[in-house]
Amino acid sequence: MLGFIPVIFQFVPITIFSAFFILIIFWVKYVNKLDLKSVGSDICLCAVFIQITLLAMPVWMSSRIYFNILGHVTVTVLTVMMWLMTVWLLKHGKASRTRSSGFFHKIADCIKKQSIIRESLSYILGTFAFTISLMMILNMVWYSQEYNMNQTVLFILAILSSAAIGYGGYNIYQYLQNEQYSQSFERFVKEITRDNVLMSIQQGSNQMHDRDPVQPVVDIIRGSIMEGIPGPSLYGLNLLEKSCIELLTDSGLRRTNLNKITFHYITYIDDFGKLALRMDEDEAASNSIHSMAEIGICAVSKNLETSVEDILQRLSEYYEILQLKEFEVMKLSVTGGISQVGSAAGAHGMESASLKSGDILDRMGALEVRNRDSTALKEIISALYNIGKESIGTQQESSVKHIAIKLRNIGISAIQTGQTDEALQIVTNLEELGITTASDTMEVGTQQIIWSLKDIGVAYGYQQTETGINMSVNALGNIGRRSSKYQLNDAVEQALWSLKEVSRYPIADGMETAIKKSAISFAGMAELENDKVEQTLLDIKQYFHSGDVAERFNKFEHEYFSARKTTGAR
Repeated sequence: MLGFIPVIFQFVPITIFSAFFILIIFWVKYVNKLDLKSVGSDICLCAVFIQITLLAMPVWMSSRIYFNILGHVTVTVLTVMMWLMTVWLLKHGKASRTRSSGFFHKIADCIKKQSIIRESLSYILGTFAFTISLMMILNMVWYSQEYNMNQTVLFILAILSSAAIGYGGYNIYQYLQNEQYSQSFERFVKEITRDNVLMSIQQGSNQMHDRDPVQPVVDIIRGSIMEGIPGPSLYGLNLLEKSCIELLTDSGLRRTNLNKITFHYITYIDDFGKLALRMDEDEAASNSIHSMAEIGICAVSKNLETSVEDILQRLSEYYEILQLKEFEVMKLSVTGGISQVGSAAGAHGMESASLKSGDILDRMGALEVRNRDSTALKEIISALYNIGKESIGTQQESSVKHIAIKLRNIGISAIQTGQTDEALQIVTNLEELGITTASDTMEVGTQQIIWSLKDIGVAYGYQQTETGINMSVNALGNIGRRSSKYQLNDAVEQALWSLKEVSRYPIADGMETAIKKSAISFAGMAELENDKVEQTLLDIKQYFHSGDVAERFNKFEHEYFSARKTTGAR
């Protein structure tokens, strides 16, 4: 420990000099309005020159100076590789538009997609290369056995300090970049006021002051996208999003004017997103989708049904375009945006938007079933579930029924095309929704969920998929018991009838596991609804009169009575 402290103090001047050097480069570039992103690459390039200079040292320095030629060559090569890495990071990274299954491809996509990772990693690599170069100079000057023993400690300190300085450099870069963009947009932003925007969107206005105050910002964004310079377009899109949300939340205007303002902004943002797709500017397109979703959530809170439905329609158009272009990754962003807006509508009680979200997701789900895109399909199913869950909280029974039907449609199609795992997710989601609706005494919604589960269970029965049948009858039994607890008699009868319809398939086909699971579900219902369960079993028995099927029914009945003994039902 005593030897560790001197090593730290030896390293302090290196850290200070590295940080000072990066600040000088930032200052020079900022004053001259140069590209600040390349600071990490510039520092790394400086480290390359230091390494090359060190390699020339034995030619003119005293032989008494310690010099490990092989070690310096190795470090020089690694420094050059780090410089090439920073150059790669500084390119306008485009992540893969198709989902990759490879681990390293996923890491590369993540780095390319996130500018914060690319730029901060560039600074860290540059600082690390520069710091190591300074260490090697000190190693030549101060070489001794004691110093050599502490090389591992110095290396660890170099990594830690480079990470701290590099990430700090990224934050400085972000601040200076925002300052530059703020200065560029400042004089235009001052004109974007409620009154100016309203005057520019009034129909029939021909006064001089009715020039659209948003237009200069729009021109900068469009030019940035056309020239392939992402910074101004991303900053401008964020500015438009904030401006629109501020006008919606702070203006106190009538709903008609709020709808006009929303339409005004959304039209611009929508155009930018589609232009970005044509120009292969993926980040700007993704930001447009995100901004539309955020404005949609705000519009929901202001009860702007017309605007919300318009935003949902525009997002669905994005999905169709991305489907044609085979941009698999960005499609998930659109699904997420529809999910957020639809869920907000469900939580706010905006039933028309909830229903529209369900219709859009249903069409998207049918498309992904045909494409056999498991990842996209699961996202769509989750989106429908989230909308249904939020709709239950605001007692939107029509919306809950609508979502249950859409999940049923996707589930049956998925089973018919062999995508049974995705259908299992739907069974689980419907079970959760059904238990919640029964607890909230929403009987009509509960009945529709039970009906949807029955249809999916029957589809599994046709395919003789025991896992799906097992989960379906288990879900029906759980919802049936919850309905009985809250005295939803029609829902209880629906659950028993549905159990009967699904259970016929495993009994007829001799699926032992599914027979047992069906019997357990009936036995669980018998704890609360014994008479109704007994009558349902008599109805099932009518389907199995003689021969092998009669024996299978007897086996089912045996499993039923065994389960009743286990549960203690009489």
